[in-house]
Amino acid sequence: MGFKRRTKFQGRGDGRRPIWRFVLGAATVISLTMVASGTLQSPGEFYSDMEVRRRRERDEQTLADLRKAGQELEALTRQLAKRFDAVPQGVRPQLSNRDLEDLKRIEKLAKRVRELQGVRGDGEDTQPLPTDFGAQLALLSQLSAEVRQAADKASRFTLSVGILSRTTRILRLSRSLRSG
Repeated sequence: MGFKRRTKFQGRGDGRRPIWRFVLGAATVISLTMVASGTLQSPGEFYSDMEVRRRRERDEQTLADLRKAGQELEALTRQLAKRFDAVPQGVRPQLSNRDLEDLKRIEKLAKRVRELQGVRGDGEDTQPLPTDFGAQLALLSQLSAEVRQAADKASRFTLSVGILSRTTRILRLSRSLRSG
């Protein structure tokens, strides 16, 4: 076993490819894209077009995530409200671990919707909350349905103040229901 000498065109032996292969591959992709599109672009135009496409795809994915989170939020609040349909007015039932986990999940989904709208934090809500447990659940269900409807109407170019204000109230309601 002797020492094998490598040339500058061979790999490093550690599984990484030499840099010239990457540069050659990138140049080939750029030239093939220019030929396939029918118009020759400068590298600057090509990269700016790629950035615009990437931004559009990211915005469309964010919108799809917003709609999905709105649907999950509505479904979860409906399930929670169904579990407590038979509770008489003025009575606060004991919440099970599952109920508490669902309320935490509702809170996380409301925060996720706010993040997808580009806002961080909980926001401020000065409107008084209902004191009755049933009324709080009904309001929670109503607000989540409104969030889903607004998310379905939203476009990738809009920021919905209605969604933000409703998710702020949802956060307060879920915390109020959990602390009980």
